[in-house]
Amino acid sequence: MLASRPVRAIPAAAGGALAFAAFFFARGTTLSSLVWIGGAAILVAALAAAAVLAGALPAPRLGGPGTAFLVALFSLAVWVGTTTLWSASPEDSWQYTNRTLVYAAFALLGVLAAGALPRPAETLAAGAAALLAALIGWALLAKCVPSLYSDYGRLARLRAPLDYWNELALLAAVAVPVALWLASRRYAAGTVLLYGAGLTVLLTYSRFGLALACLAAIAWIALARDRVESLAASAIGGAGAGAVFAVALALPGITKDGQSHAVRAHDGWIFGLAVVGGGVVVALVATLVARRPVSGAARRRIERAAALAGAAAAVVLLVAAIVFAHRIWHAFANPSSSQIGSSQGRLGSLSSSNRWTWWQEAWHAFTRHPGGGTGAGTFQLTDLHLRTSSLVTTTEPHNVPLQFLSETGIVGFLLFIAAAVAAAAALVRARGPAAVALAIGAAVFGLHLVADTDWDYLATCGPLLFVVGALTVRGPSRPPAGRRRLVAVAAVLFSLAAVYSLAAPWLAQRDLASATTVAQVKRAHAFDPLSTDVLTEWAAFETDPNRALALYREAVSLEPGNDATWTALGDFFWSYRRWTEAYLAYSQAWRDNRYGPMGIPCGRLDQARYKALRVWPPSCPGGRPAANR
Repeated sequence: MLASRPVRAIPAAAGGALAFAAFFFARGTTLSSLVWIGGAAILVAALAAAAVLAGALPAPRLGGPGTAFLVALFSLAVWVGTTTLWSASPEDSWQYTNRTLVYAAFALLGVLAAGALPRPAETLAAGAAALLAALIGWALLAKCVPSLYSDYGRLARLRAPLDYWNELALLAAVAVPVALWLASRRYAAGTVLLYGAGLTVLLTYSRFGLALACLAAIAWIALARDRVESLAASAIGGAGAGAVFAVALALPGITKDGQSHAVRAHDGWIFGLAVVGGGVVVALVATLVARRPVSGAARRRIERAAALAGAAAAVVLLVAAIVFAHRIWHAFANPSSSQIGSSQGRLGSLSSSNRWTWWQEAWHAFTRHPGGGTGAGTFQLTDLHLRTSSLVTTTEPHNVPLQFLSETGIVGFLLFIAAAVAAAAALVRARGPAAVALAIGAAVFGLHLVADTDWDYLATCGPLLFVVGALTVRGPSRPPAGRRRLVAVAAVLFSLAAVYSLAAPWLAQRDLASATTVAQVKRAHAFDPLSTDVLTEWAAFETDPNRALALYREAVSLEPGNDATWTALGDFFWSYRRWTEAYLAYSQAWRDNRYGPMGIPCGRLDQARYKALRVWPPSCPGGRPAANR
């Protein structure tokens, strides 16, 4: 017997609650938040799936693209887990498997939620508008009140509560088509949301986020019926955002790095007044515009003029790109020594901010390991091996498809592409204003994946994949063919195992952080037997040198390309005056990371070389380091 309508809304309500938690409590890439938010997503998705299998909820009607999307996404999670077997860092691959499984659970929950709702697109669009408005409101409020986010004293770029400006810019860009859809129903409210989204993306200084916000507005205007009203809303909201951003640029406490609490508090209330005043003006102008309907002839003239202006702008951009192609490419493919800063001046720069270098490193790793990659989540080791400067390092290549190619090989890359293509096939079938707005937001997410580290951020990938999953549902729901209670129980049991897999590395880290005895370290090892940090800490507690050496060697065997494991082994040999072995271990650490601790002139590596071979490098003053004279 199918559940009543309020019960059928539970998956959608749960998805909204999880999205809220991801927005406000994920705190960047923090592992603890992934455990409790991601674990809840896995459990809720499993329970909803069990309810469908048991006949308590209607089954979603999935076409070929929707089915292919879910199969490819869950297969990707399985393959990511498989790379743990040959990974350069099995622990990181395990955690990346957990993260991918969480995102697949969000997508599945979106499918099940849409299948249980009578009008899923409208419900989800309204919920998205409310959540994005709350996020944007909090982000701007944290700029006005320094106590809400103290780190703005160090770096001014807008990023609370996500902790990363580019991810906040992504969500602000996603809010643009949602705001324009809202404006088609409640003009003033939608225009104000558009104003907030524009101001937010400007204060993040995200160039790609700003470009995507503009493209999202253009896409909506091109597809909407009320193009003139959407053009007006974009002009009103954009002008308001630009004006308040200009005020912010004049306030050091809002847009300058390294400002004191007093300066930020003083400028915060001025900025707050500007934000509120700008919103009030935008709302009043939008209300006046909404009360003056446009005649058919005037509408056609405005649309024609806008189309001509857009075409002219596109031609100018194309010509400029062709004429200045060499200069643009030179600025984009900048060396790491010219890494651009985080000030507002970056908005006028064409630099890739070191991305081109990282993309080349990822491609190099793929060509060396084309079948299975280096292991999921291991790009940091790739970068440490290949970087040519000590100025910049990274954990991701800032390109998710290329990252999967580098870390999981051709198989993982094809599974990711299959999921993306299936999702795109479902999105192009979107019908109705609400579905179109959500589809444009999902397309913005897909484009952003090629330029940043989105897969690391639960706050964006979780909620956005929930929406993508919901958009793959085709038509009205249908009752299940039969009750499969045994399969339902199996789904719940699998979810419990997945939650344990999610929690185990976090439990190990927690125990290791407070460990004062060997027993506590052993318990951490039981939770996470793939952690090299646990093994080296355990070895440090051991009183038996042979047992300690075995643990250090086990850590090296787990991550033979990690300079930290070789450094720990070298330190062990150093403490026992085994100079030759210490020198060999330090040398391997240097080969794995030439700009790491072993790359310090006259440091531990050079000292070990002298003790083993009686040779000092010419760079050491006086033949030996001053610290050891």
